[in-house]
Amino acid sequence: MNASITADRPVSVSYQYYCQVSLFVSAIVLLTLSGYTASMIGWSNFSLSIIDLANYWFDFDEGNMLHQILATLRSPRAYASLLIGASLAVSGALMQGLTRNPLASPSILGINAGAACFVALSSIGMPIFSQLNTVICAVLGALLSGGAVMLLGGFFSSRSHPLRLVLAGIAISALLVGLTRASVILADDMAYSVLHWLTGSFSAVNSEQWQLLWPFATLGLVISMGLARNLNLLALGEEVAVGLGGNIRITRLVCGLVVVLLAGSSVAIAGPIGFVGLLVPHLVRPVVGLNYHILIPVSALCGAALVTWSDALSRSIAFPAETPVGVITALLGTPCFIVIAMRKSL
Repeated sequence: MNASITADRPVSVSYQYYCQVSLFVSAIVLLTLSGYTASMIGWSNFSLSIIDLANYWFDFDEGNMLHQILATLRSPRAYASLLIGASLAVSGALMQGLTRNPLASPSILGINAGAACFVALSSIGMPIFSQLNTVICAVLGALLSGGAVMLLGGFFSSRSHPLRLVLAGIAISALLVGLTRASVILADDMAYSVLHWLTGSFSAVNSEQWQLLWPFATLGLVISMGLARNLNLLALGEEVAVGLGGNIRITRLVCGLVVVLLAGSSVAIAGPIGFVGLLVPHLVRPVVGLNYHILIPVSALCGAALVTWSDALSRSIAFPAETPVGVITALLGTPCFIVIAMRKSL
């Protein structure tokens, strides 16, 4: 009996390791294909090949019209979709690990709603908000709304409950959505563009917005990798984490700030895109396990691929018109999440 048990363990460990490596390699391949597809699809009739992209990357020619279209339109949009997808997926994984709540995500806990509300107020010319950088304004809104949800949900007390946290997020999100709709009513000429942005869209992304996005998002992704060890300890329970040398307060503070940074910068550029932070960690976790050293990078790769393919699909459904990418992620994410919820309840 003992011999059979010990003989089965290496097989199960090696199989899990094989699945993790296979998923990681597959995610990298899918990410590469996603970047190429995102660069290939656009409003213009130019067709691209791998050679064209290689020439653009390594031998840029300012007089080449194809290179100019790639530099000003297609590449910033492709880069932004990849980085925003990674940011939303990682922020969801961090939020679920921080709260130890599988339903936690920036959209459910009001972080996306706060960022969207502040950006919407900035777009209609509110005196205080309009003077701030778009990304900083979104991060500030995400910080205030996320902090309010944490306080109302009792996250910092000893009697915190996951359901109470979700209910607080729903309440704060409803308030912020009401304020956002009021700002749209007051927007007049900008109402259509604000409404289109609120559904989640990359149609207005250009090189300037890419320059605003990448420093904040990259910083958040780098810091999130350093939080993997503390999140692994936190998953064992607060008492065990403290006994093993983990600082719970510092972990919660830094992790919360990283979630705000990732979600806020993403919403500032593309609007509130739902289901990415909630769905991707659920799909990745059964394969890679609960180790955040693996879960965070794989979630980033899969989230980047999901958002990029959703953006490519949004440009193809009703070409030359664009379907908001938030609609695509909702259509893809809702049935998947229902299936996951039903399987967990059985």
